[in-house]
Amino acid sequence: MRGGAQPLPVLAAALVVAGGGCASARYEYHPDVLRREVARLLPDLPASEQVVPFEVPPEAIAIARRATGGSAGQAERFGRLVRAFFDPDLFGVRYDAEATTTGAETLAARRGNCVGMASAFIGLARGVGLDARYADASAVVRQTRSAGSGLAVFTGHLTAVVLIGNDRFSLDFAREGDLRWEREVDDLEALAHYQNNRGFERVAAAVERGDPADWAAAERGFRLAVAVKPTFARAWSNLGLALSRRGDAAGAADAYRRAMALDGDMAAPRVNLGALRLEAGDPRGAVAALEEAAALEPRGAHVHFLLARARLQAGDRIGAVESLRRALALQADLPGARALLEQILPAGERGG
Repeated sequence: MRGGAQPLPVLAAALVVAGGGCASARYEYHPDVLRREVARLLPDLPASEQVVPFEVPPEAIAIARRATGGSAGQAERFGRLVRAFFDPDLFGVRYDAEATTTGAETLAARRGNCVGMASAFIGLARGVGLDARYADASAVVRQTRSAGSGLAVFTGHLTAVVLIGNDRFSLDFAREGDLRWEREVDDLEALAHYQNNRGFERVAAAVERGDPADWAAAERGFRLAVAVKPTFARAWSNLGLALSRRGDAAGAADAYRRAMALDGDMAAPRVNLGALRLEAGDPRGAVAALEEAAALEPRGAHVHFLLARARLQAGDRIGAVESLRRALALQADLPGARALLEQILPAGERGG
């Protein structure tokens, strides 16, 4: 059972105390142990490319120890570390949604997204003797983002959790208010999150600059993620996206189906499978996949737009109009949607 607690009096830190029993699974790895495990899973990966997201410099841990020194107990130590983490005179870390960084990079830049901030905090917390773990809070921040051309990626949310007795204290770095997290995440899955995010960010940064996306590099990041954590559905979905962009339609479809089998609530692989079937001249197959996606992501304007295109090609003009109107209600300036509606609907029937 999870209950709310008053937030600590520091910027953007929200606490939730969650009662619970002891878990038998392994969640925490010493950095050297994690490197050995990655080397076992990926024997051809150069040592220079091995990343330990939660590893932070010894000097940062020394600062954290001074900031928490003299604490009466773990709860007080945790509270002091949270204040130090956000204190501009100490670590001064702030949330930045853009890039995924390691804990060390996050501390150096004094900013990071949820993965970077969770990694930095966990590294410091473990350095001062706290039992800190990653946790998946994607139920709170769960959305499908457009990747262009009707394709989609799934984004989630990681946070840090500290175990004190039978309670778990979690931090929400991205927003204020109570946080409800789903489950604790082991260090291997957190590494998969890091590699998955980095893979997509390579593409997103290129698109934003107007440069050709390096889908080969993105594919490498996604493959690293699924090699480290084969049950990581998001990375399988994004791997399918990279493979489709590189012309491997069969491999892409397999990756999408793998993601769908692992996570029945994720819209992104269904969106992308629908787009793949549409490109292959199978509009009815596209409609089936996209109707599932729209049910899972009812507020995704791009999902409804792609479904409209599939329904139109399948001969369902009425259904296409319905989907287009839904897409435009969600996003009035959605590129191409209004033009398609005007193309297939007589002027007298268009309404507002």
